[in-house]
Amino acid sequence: MALTRYYNLVGSTQQETEIIGVEDILGETIKGIHLNNIHTSSAATIDLYIYKPSTDTTAEETYYILYNYSLAAKTFLELTSEFGLLNFDSEQYALFIKIGSSDTVDVLIGI
Repeated sequence: MALTRYYNLVGSTQQETEIIGVEDILGETIKGIHLNNIHTSSAATIDLYIYKPSTDTTAEETYYILYNYSLAAKTFLELTSEFGLLNFDSEQYALFIKIGSSDTVDVLIGI
């Protein structure tokens, strides 16, 4: 799957989205992720996590960067690679986001 750097996520349509697939960014580094709650009056609930599918010999793995995070209406959150949280092994892991069913969130990925 080719990397898509911009998403407009609508929870009523799809709550869970793979934003960086396995092997999408080989040789690249994520510099930052910008999450913007574009809802005018309600907070958005966000999970952001890396996921490794199971194989014949290993179980699936999930590691949360954000879990049940509440992003206030008309605000944004910028995650940077400063602490290494966004520098995961993209040969084995994918990056997913999950939002609430009534949320609308824009996601911009800086490479």
